[in-house]
Amino acid sequence: MWKNIVDISVMNWLGQFTLMSAPFNQIVHYISGSDLFKGLPIMGVLWYFWFRDTEPKSNTRKTIIATLIGCVVAVFIARAANNMGAYQPRPFANAALAHHTYIGLPIPESQALYIWNSFPSDHAALFFSLATGIFLISRNAGALLYLYVLVFIALPRVYLGLHYPTDILAGGMLGIACVVLSTRAGVIKLYGNRFDVLLARYPAAFQAALFIITVEIGTLFYDVRLLLEGIVKYFPR
Repeated sequence: MWKNIVDISVMNWLGQFTLMSAPFNQIVHYISGSDLFKGLPIMGVLWYFWFRDTEPKSNTRKTIIATLIGCVVAVFIARAANNMGAYQPRPFANAALAHHTYIGLPIPESQALYIWNSFPSDHAALFFSLATGIFLISRNAGALLYLYVLVFIALPRVYLGLHYPTDILAGGMLGIACVVLSTRAGVIKLYGNRFDVLLARYPAAFQAALFIITVEIGTLFYDVRLLLEGIVKYFPR
């Protein structure tokens, strides 16, 4: 998949910058792994619209619920593709590409980064899906969020050799498609009324649970994945 002129050209072009500035590399590395720059700002925007549009006639809250469902589906599909698709090494671990040295950064030690399939990007699937949901609520906010995801989430992962441009493109398209489908009126009717009843009957509990869910989504289910890894570790097959 990565053997195309676009991926190779972009990765080789970025290689000329990796030895220029240690502080820049460290800043990009921090941003790429920081929830403060990834999930939390986006979830903050989502909650802003949740509390802004409280009128029963508003479709904002239904759109937000549909967006969260769509983004979870997008990440699930991306993860399934990672596990079942043909193996594609991450750019920094690809011996066929020119070796990039990132001044000021240590060599990645996590073996998972070396063996995990890079296609498609689950980060792109998740955050572009969330940006799509915001775009359906507010064109201006959504457009800004698309730009934010591109600059602060997608590009750092390409620069650091964690993904190829086509990984990002495929993940982004997957996320956008899943939310476009999940927010269709016919799909929302399947579950929208049930959520309305739960919210009206148990407003505090419903929103507390929703907050926890958004935190987990915003951190790419980090704690859930740690729990599952622990279960697998202590309960071997």
